[in-house]
Amino acid sequence: MNDEQTAPAAPPASAPSDARRLRIRALWTGLGLIPATFLVVVLALASESGTRCVMQGTCGDVPSWLTPLSLAVAAAAWITALCAPAGAPFAPVRKAAFWTMAGAEATFLTLVLAHFTGGSPAGQVY
Repeated sequence: MNDEQTAPAAPPASAPSDARRLRIRALWTGLGLIPATFLVVVLALASESGTRCVMQGTCGDVPSWLTPLSLAVAAAAWITALCAPAGAPFAPVRKAAFWTMAGAEATFLTLVLAHFTGGSPAGQVY
């Protein structure tokens, strides 16, 4: 009989928690807005209508209040997704904030594209 007690094995390294993974995704999604905006502007200016917008001033009629509003919503959702506590009651809040941020960023990029290509975001003529 073996009377020696063996030391308990160290628990296996667990994968990052859902909260940590969502925070990392939110961080990179928020930081990715700057290069994505630069890419959208470059691609829009590469088109004929984008060049005409810059050279002749025939840019799209995008409501001036909508662009800062989408950025403000994205910023608030980004802060919420990054700073919400890791407890179980806050999991739906973090997920909702992440998807709200992604939607607000997509809306912002669409508005930038619509401005430079001369169209309105809803396809309406003002």
